[in-house]
Amino acid sequence: MKKATLLVTTLLLVCLVGALFAHPHFDKTVTASVKGLELKLTYITLPYNAKHLEGIKEGFVFGCGRAKLTVAGEMTVGNTKLGAGAYFLRAKAKSADEWTLVLIPEALAGDPRNPDVSKGTALETKSFANQAVLHHLDLNLTGGHGPTDGKLVVSVAFGSRRIEGVITLPTA
Repeated sequence: MKKATLLVTTLLLVCLVGALFAHPHFDKTVTASVKGLELKLTYITLPYNAKHLEGIKEGFVFGCGRAKLTVAGEMTVGNTKLGAGAYFLRAKAKSADEWTLVLIPEALAGDPRNPDVSKGTALETKSFANQAVLHHLDLNLTGGHGPTDGKLVVSVAFGSRRIEGVITLPTA
């Protein structure tokens, strides 16, 4: 009986210490209501790890914290109209410093942890390197400025990199 009590106490102590020092990953949601279009961007926060970017080659797909964009209306990406629904958001590498954001319809994606990027629509994307270093993945929905004025900008920031993709909103 004493051995069982000691074992249980030790296991609880190990779990408590592990929980105190574990890096928190949590679900985060960003919502926007723009020009009558309701959007919800969900993802899991992740710590930045520079080693993960070493050796990035063209075609590598970054999961962006399993990001999903849910849209309650029609939007336009480039010349493609996309209807209401859920879309996985992924970043496809051209190099470690140049990426393209892609929206993949959840219904066509296949495995949600590794969706088929070929079924997606690429956003008009700009990549920025040498930005202020972020120690955690950060996704956001913001309004455009200058050439993207009147459009919605989806941003993905990690480490010293930021990627911005453009979504055209309904005119009504």
